[in-house]
Amino acid sequence: MIRIIAGIYKGRFLKIPNSKVTRPTMDKVRQAIFNILHDKSINAVTVDLFAGSGAMGLEAISRGAKKVYFVDKDRGTFQVLKENIQDLGVEPEKYETFLGDYRVFIRRSSELKFDLIFLDPPYKMNINANIILDMKERDQLAPECIIVSEQDYPNKEIEGFEMKEYRYGQKHVAVYRKEN
Repeated sequence: MIRIIAGIYKGRFLKIPNSKVTRPTMDKVRQAIFNILHDKSINAVTVDLFAGSGAMGLEAISRGAKKVYFVDKDRGTFQVLKENIQDLGVEPEKYETFLGDYRVFIRRSSELKFDLIFLDPPYKMNINANIILDMKERDQLAPECIIVSEQDYPNKEIEGFEMKEYRYGQKHVAVYRKEN
């Protein structure tokens, strides 16, 4: 079990999907990420791609996000995500769930602009830079958008973005911001 670190759901526990593919961001790392973000989740339109248990997006809602879009393609994992949302009693206007491939979600949500993006795909994929560039090209990044990228490889520098990388054991976490 993992728990929500702060905000209105502070201390509440989340179920973890029984999957070899899903590895939830542990409490200590999630706390470090949200310390880096400070109050950037407040009123943010957020997407949690590869949502898994929903821990990142639910932490954002707990800390004041306006709305979170949860995306995952694994049915079993998606069911656990929905149970976590229901167990917390998250207000329906605060979230939307999407069962399917992240590429389909990105194409179908072309009218949305995201303030905060969480990218945590299965590590072997190493696709976060490509996703960021695709979303930039589709004009889905709000002017002050912050992107949190988690993977086990060093994150790539991306032209047009400032990046700061942090290491937590095997996990490489990068925070990207569009350059002005």
